[in-house]
Amino acid sequence: MAATAPSRKRRTQAERTAETREALLDATIRLLYRNGYSGTSTEAIAEEAGVSRGALHHHFGTRAQLMADVIGTVYDRERLAYEEIATETGRGTHLSDWPEMLWEVLSRPSGLAVLEILQASRSDTELATLVTPMQVRVEQMSLEAIKQQFGSGDDAGLLAGIRLFVWAARGLSIAQVLAPDPEEMRRSIDFLKLLIDGAIRAGAIDSRGRPPLPSGN
Repeated sequence: MAATAPSRKRRTQAERTAETREALLDATIRLLYRNGYSGTSTEAIAEEAGVSRGALHHHFGTRAQLMADVIGTVYDRERLAYEEIATETGRGTHLSDWPEMLWEVLSRPSGLAVLEILQASRSDTELATLVTPMQVRVEQMSLEAIKQQFGSGDDAGLLAGIRLFVWAARGLSIAQVLAPDPEEMRRSIDFLKLLIDGAIRAGAIDSRGRPPLPSGN
């Protein structure tokens, strides 16, 4: 008797919905990276994802809402990527680990896709209304994660440091696309790491980025 193939489990409606949303988000990221914001229309996204425009609007409502959800999705993926790097390499416990870690994650196509959305929000009121509070939440979540990693401190100072590191890596990710030799950008990341190590050796900050305690404490 011939063996019968095992029956394939039928997907639930929730699973189909999640898969469609994921396909649309991934398609949007690919198109933003390849074509920029202006070249990422809802028609192109639906075609790239292999779904109808009606399905796109059903899941996200508007193009602006889809773009805002891309930012949230990319942030969640980036957070997991940092955790994976830390687990696999043991990096992340010292401040000087972070320029390279940020570069590894933010220079990916998804990081450039986010930059396309943020830039477009400057002249798109509907998009800015959705993206601006989301960007604030992302920074706040990053701040809380850093405080858990390195301990509490002056929130304004910590946030200033986060912005410096993140936007240095984001800016270099754009330069990487334009540079004749993309590897030159990694030298800039290495230079930032050297600056941090120098500040630590000079006693300006400790290995967690905190200024030294006043004498007598």
